[in-house]
Amino acid sequence: MFSASLLFVSASVVLPLSAFATPIGVNGAYGSEWSGITPLAIAGGSTNNGNFGSPAANGNVAYNIYTRDDGNYFYVLLTTTDSAGGALNFSNLYFDTIASTPGTGSNLGFETGNNDAFIPGDSHPATLLGSAGYLFNVTADTAGVYGNETAISNSFFLNDPLGMGFAKTPDGTLVSLHLSQSFGYGVVGGSANFAAPVELGDAIVSSTAAATPEPSSLALLGTGLLGAVGLIRRRVFA
Repeated sequence: MFSASLLFVSASVVLPLSAFATPIGVNGAYGSEWSGITPLAIAGGSTNNGNFGSPAANGNVAYNIYTRDDGNYFYVLLTTTDSAGGALNFSNLYFDTIASTPGTGSNLGFETGNNDAFIPGDSHPATLLGSAGYLFNVTADTAGVYGNETAISNSFFLNDPLGMGFAKTPDGTLVSLHLSQSFGYGVVGGSANFAAPVELGDAIVSSTAAATPEPSSLALLGTGLLGAVGLIRRRVFA
């Protein structure tokens, strides 16, 4: 006879529950992770090329904005088929970190290609995020579709880990993309053009996420399971 708990114990020993997934599918292209998410279509034609122009409802080129959150990261995917936008494939994203509070506006921005963050309207230099894993950004040209994809750690919104001084997001509440300066210098967004709290896209940001094993953990889990099965076989056929 063998113990029915043997297999469970072997698996639980080799699977560290604190191992969380890295960003999923950040490759600058629309993938299956975006399936079922309806983008916000931004019209083109804006002649506002000033770096600090007023927010408008349309951009220098037409592009789509997708947003989602998987419990670990807030994702933004921007896509355009306009080659002029492809030539200026960058994104500066402005967030309302307390979007559940009415009338707050943007209070945290990211220059995604430069891996830095800033407080909108603050004259202080941007804060370099370094290699801590707070932000990931990839640009790509996939068969004439120019993509710009960003993942920002939920912990950055929730905890202000670098002490920048923005309003931290209350756990389990909304963060919204308030402004987008992407594929050109014209700024899109603002609650005058897109209704709050959704604006250019929003998501619930929470500290609660299911633990996901890393590949090395999965390998150990597989080894543990095989060992348990071998032991069971020896006990059954002994």
